[in-house]
Amino acid sequence: MENIINPIEYGFTSEARSFCPECEFLKSRCLCSTIKKINNHIHIVVLQHPSEQKHPLNTVRIMKKSLMKMSLFIGEDFSNHKEFNDIISNPKNHCALLYPEIEAQVLDEQSRSLNLTHLIVLDGTWRKAKKIFLLSKELQGMKKIRLIPMAQSDYRIRKAPNENALSTLEAAALSLNFLEPELETEPMINSFHSMVDYQIKKMGRELYQANYLDKKKE
Repeated sequence: MENIINPIEYGFTSEARSFCPECEFLKSRCLCSTIKKINNHIHIVVLQHPSEQKHPLNTVRIMKKSLMKMSLFIGEDFSNHKEFNDIISNPKNHCALLYPEIEAQVLDEQSRSLNLTHLIVLDGTWRKAKKIFLLSKELQGMKKIRLIPMAQSDYRIRKAPNENALSTLEAAALSLNFLEPELETEPMINSFHSMVDYQIKKMGRELYQANYLDKKKE
């Protein structure tokens, strides 16, 4: 789940809006050379808030190009979303929602026994992800799983509500590490790191240090 910052802070307004048709990032920060396909067996279903759809730093773009089994649906209320409801109502599918509810089952080394076929992930700021959850009644009755992050997020260029908050991509990759331990998610993480490094280089070290660097770690 991700938080919005103003892209004007990065100086995007002075740059021609020329996007790579493959990775969907600005051509000056094209990630195609870093992206490799990941043959995940558990289908990742991303429910994305509309405000995230065109955000220049949204990590779902990388996920779409990396994960071989992924669906992306955009909206706030998925109660009557046919494609999504077809997935979760299919008796052959074993679905779970990744959601930080205290009653949710914590993902660990034993989580593979859940035998999930689909993992639902919400993409948006915490406030907007919670709105999706509250509006979409089907989500509230689903099995829920949650993560306990092992380390702080590397999403150094978007403001987070707390130091344990993960980007959507990081949360999905960490979940797959538990659910499909033989799966190699590192290529997707490497693409994510490249995106972060490109943006820091673009904004300049001074602006990054002033606004985003965790000074407690200096």
